[in-house]
Amino acid sequence: MPADLDLRATGAVPGDGRRPAGTERSWVEATLLDAVQDLRRDVALTRFPLPVDGVEHAERRRRQLLDQLDDHLLPRLRELAAPAVVVVAGSTGAGKSTLVNSIVGAEVSAAGVLRPTTRRPVLVHHPADGDLLTEHPLREIVEVVVREEVPRGIALVDAPDLDSLLASNRSTAHRLLEAADLWVFVTTAARYGDAVPWQVLGEAATRGTSMAMVLNRVPADALVTVRTDLLDRLRSRGMGTVPLFLLPDLGPHQGLLEERSVAPVRRWLAMVAGSDRARSVIRRTQRGALRALRPWVTELARAVQDQVDARVDLQAR
Repeated sequence: MPADLDLRATGAVPGDGRRPAGTERSWVEATLLDAVQDLRRDVALTRFPLPVDGVEHAERRRRQLLDQLDDHLLPRLRELAAPAVVVVAGSTGAGKSTLVNSIVGAEVSAAGVLRPTTRRPVLVHHPADGDLLTEHPLREIVEVVVREEVPRGIALVDAPDLDSLLASNRSTAHRLLEAADLWVFVTTAARYGDAVPWQVLGEAATRGTSMAMVLNRVPADALVTVRTDLLDRLRSRGMGTVPLFLLPDLGPHQGLLEERSVAPVRRWLAMVAGSDRARSVIRRTQRGALRALRPWVTELARAVQDQVDARVDLQAR
């Protein structure tokens, strides 16, 4: 692993998603990019040929680390002006696709009662942001849609279900979350206590990832009770500052949500897409991702040492 990857220096990394045209990449940015590229090379070359204890976990962690480097850190460091990747994720039937469609104002992602509905993720961006996303690795696993209605400066992704019955869907959902600059979690008044969303939210909070939460299908007579309980849960987990949006229960429903229901979420996303706010969101998530590298690299180094020790033992025998 490269010795010059000093993660303590990440506080000085601008992570600027709105760098003015013509501005040269700073020395810190260039140095960090070189270090992360070196790390990516070394992780890709790492192998665990001996079947010692924990080797399966080590290989999964190695793959996860490569995905994080390939899908988030390296694309962001190479193209600082790229739009913020906003991933809309949640449990089965939470209404993610309907929310994305309603924000955009058109049916860009399939929504329906058949589960799982979202098999291939959909990424929607403003036409002016197309050039900045041309080389993004996520394009290999998403359907790309271009719409004027998406605020310039963000790329909105409708992810598969986190608790999907299909392992491929679950894997893709987690990969998209690793690639995100901002996580938007969608759950319902009936399922906000489920374990899976809170586990993922806890991981995001630990890493310092920028996020928001949308509580869908909230009955009018339970709004105060549910909102109070959910806010208490967020505060108890150190997430009291996470933006929370409540969408009313419309009963049996097809098509887009009412404009008045989704307007607060759309306004917030437009604000996030603004130059200063996007820079802050991207910077915070980038710092968290960089901090997360150190324990991952340490864990892989231990696994490599276990391989070395096992080889020495075999040679001695």
